[in-house]
Amino acid sequence: MQTRLKALLGRHLPWWLVAVIGLACVALGLTLIADPFRSLGVLSWLTAAALVLAGVGELTAAGKDTRPWLSRLAGIVWLAGGCAALAWPGVTVRALTLAVGLALLANGILKLVRAALHRDDDRLIQGLAGATNVLVGALVLAWQDASVLVLAVLFGIAVTVFGVGQVAVGLRLRGGTQEPEATRRRWPRRLRLAGALGALVLALGATAISISIDRGREGEPGTFYAAPDPLPPGPPGTLIRSEVIDGYHPGATTYRVLYKTTGYDGAPTAAGGLVLVPDRPAPPGGRTVVAYTHGTVGVESRCAPSLATPAVNPLFVEGGGELLDAGYVVAAPDYEGLGTRGPHPYLVGPSEAMSTLDAVRAARELAQAHAGADIVVWGHSQGGHAALFTGQLASSYAPELHLKGVAAGAPVPDLVALLERNLTSPVGKVLIAMALASWSRVYDDAGLDRVLEVGSRRTVERVSSICLYRPGQILGALPGALLLGFGFLSKPVWEVEPWRTIAAENTPGAAPIPAPLLVVQGTGDGVVFPDVTERFVQRLCRRGDTVSLRLYPGAGHVETSSLAVPDVVAWLADRVAGKPVPATTCG
Repeated sequence: MQTRLKALLGRHLPWWLVAVIGLACVALGLTLIADPFRSLGVLSWLTAAALVLAGVGELTAAGKDTRPWLSRLAGIVWLAGGCAALAWPGVTVRALTLAVGLALLANGILKLVRAALHRDDDRLIQGLAGATNVLVGALVLAWQDASVLVLAVLFGIAVTVFGVGQVAVGLRLRGGTQEPEATRRRWPRRLRLAGALGALVLALGATAISISIDRGREGEPGTFYAAPDPLPPGPPGTLIRSEVIDGYHPGATTYRVLYKTTGYDGAPTAAGGLVLVPDRPAPPGGRTVVAYTHGTVGVESRCAPSLATPAVNPLFVEGGGELLDAGYVVAAPDYEGLGTRGPHPYLVGPSEAMSTLDAVRAARELAQAHAGADIVVWGHSQGGHAALFTGQLASSYAPELHLKGVAAGAPVPDLVALLERNLTSPVGKVLIAMALASWSRVYDDAGLDRVLEVGSRRTVERVSSICLYRPGQILGALPGALLLGFGFLSKPVWEVEPWRTIAAENTPGAAPIPAPLLVVQGTGDGVVFPDVTERFVQRLCRRGDTVSLRLYPGAGHVETSSLAVPDVVAWLADRVAGKPVPATTCG
């Protein structure tokens, strides 16, 4: 089709106009490639034009086909789609991808029919191309939110290549040279066959990834997490219900619990979690409770850690087994809105802290736990953020609990820095997408449309809907995160209200922690940067807090959570035993 159009323009238009059209196509194509979010407004028109041109190409080629009615039918399909897009230029980007997906399916089916009926050398190539179109069309329909951006980038590449060709045609015409006949020849069959096979392999690979991602989705929470309405009487921490999870962890009895807590809006609500109790006699005076605050697992209700199997629950990567072996009761909250009805206030410090302290209270209501009033806190990443806020709120929110120490790993010490410095990292963009999606649901005046480019909202919501337990789920978040790398923010979130205030209010360190604090940090962390953590520790030291900072040379964000476990367990044991705090970072 491109060759026919080149020849047509070459015969009927002056050379300079052909070159100008080519340069305009190059500029437009590069714009689509570099910034598809800003270019989505013209994508409907461009796609409509492409569909019309494809239809014209099929119709003009029909006379040379052994079964021209198939080519005419394919041409009519493309033309119908193009005319529909031209007739309704206000079509949404999701409707656009729907139209393209259906057109690809229809064209793929026609190619398969043509391959079945033909007996020439191109039969195999037609069949491979048809199968590829069917697979790609199905993927476009299944992943409409991400497909529109892929469509923009691929269309930009095609328009750029076409524009370069037009510039070359114009320059040849200027010298009085007609387009060589060789340019109208078809590629050798071996190359066309290799191209068709390669396209099919890519389509099959994309289909396999899509199936793997969908199979990796967590199931929805069951009736256990459905809180009664109204909530039962009693203060925060009141146990609503509990059940034993048989065989969850050797040497311990694991309870799934639902308890009362205080929501982000100050109203009573329900939260879920796990309480793990060692299968050994409790010491006189009861067991010390470790409040384990988990890191980022997702912001959807189905992402609750208490729904996860032990094999993927981050608790057992971050020292859960060692803590049980040491004789502690482990209270592991899901946080508000995970397991229970959302929204989940992701990185909203007071909500995390109240869910955590009330999980300890719920553990103390379990007679089998023999849990005392002494508690320590440990968490990494989002869990480190939650651990810091738990330390800040413990004395005022739960004065009956005796806080002995807080250990926080890579604790997101500055939310503005997290937002600003993670825009170039795929993992960081996943965290930003989750934060923006969560805050838009939690805070009434935090509308996503105020900070996101047109067309990027669906991708942000798609990324934030994925749980991060299994490799397939993480893989499912990466395509959207890579698309977000093209510049999905219309404004710097950290400079716009109410987002700036939200980030400031949920940055830890505004209140003292009345217990020793251990901060662990990897120097190779590309999500929570070590220099940000060091500045945070220095600020706490100037205020008079007792802080120890331990750095792990070269360790990344995830590695640190497991590397630090022996040090964390030993440090917590010393705090429970009442030993003096060794020389700290504060001197």
